[in-house]
Amino acid sequence: MREMKFRAWHNKDKFMTYKFERWLISVFNNKKYHVMQYTGLKDKNNKEIYEGDILLNDYYGKSQIIVKWIADGFNVNLLSKGGAKKCEIIGNIYQNSELIQESTKEGMKQ
Repeated sequence: MREMKFRAWHNKDKFMTYKFERWLISVFNNKKYHVMQYTGLKDKNNKEIYEGDILLNDYYGKSQIIVKWIADGFNVNLLSKGGAKKCEIIGNIYQNSELIQESTKEGMKQ
């Protein structure tokens, strides 16, 4: 069973916080904050992978993964058998949106 941890992005002031209690999620999950959950996985640098992180994926060749919650878990669950250790967090969708745009541009060229 994975550890339940969360972080929140403050939409107006543009900062990420990891310091809040679980019971405050309903308070934070509004227009002011966007709450993201820890996946229970760590990247090759032993950094915790959260929803909204952008990963450089070496597991299936060089590609990017944006961590999202899907119907029954995170889309990185396919990496849970050691594959996450071959990924590296290169940013997140809030603080590094330019990485998403670059990835989309590159994908269009190929």
